[in-house]
Amino acid sequence: MRRPPKQPSDLRRAAAGIASIVILVFLQLAVVGSVVLSARDQDTTVQRLDTLRSFYAAEAGMNMAIREMINNSDEDGDGTIGTISNDNNAGNDPQLSTARVYVVKTISGPTSILTSRGRAGVARRQLTTAVE
Repeated sequence: MRRPPKQPSDLRRAAAGIASIVILVFLQLAVVGSVVLSARDQDTTVQRLDTLRSFYAAEAGMNMAIREMINNSDEDGDGTIGTISNDNNAGNDPQLSTARVYVVKTISGPTSILTSRGRAGVARRQLTTAVE
C-alpha cells in the first residue's frame, strides 16, 4: 500500500503551523524580557526612595538636635542636649514614615559637632554640622 502523494495545501498548512509556533515563542520571550526589565526598574526605584527617605530622616534629626541646643533642653529624653536617641537602642530611634534617625554630639573645644544618621531599608545617610 502506498500513501497518497502530499498535496501542496498540506505543505502550506504545515509551514503555517511551524511559523505560528515560532512567532509565539518570540512573543513569549518578549513578554518575559519586559517583565524582567520592569522588575529591575522597580527595585531601582525602591532603592532611590529609601535613599531619599534616609537623607530626609538625617536632615530632620539634625534639625531636632539643633532645636534642642537652641532651646537648651533635652526634648527627646535621652539624657543629653543636642543628641537625638543617643542611647544605643535602635528600637526607640524616632521613626519618620519608614526611616529612622539618631544624632550623636561630640564636643571639640567651643564647637559641638553633630552627626545625624538616617536609615531606611538598606540605605544609610549621614550629615555632619558644627555648632559654636
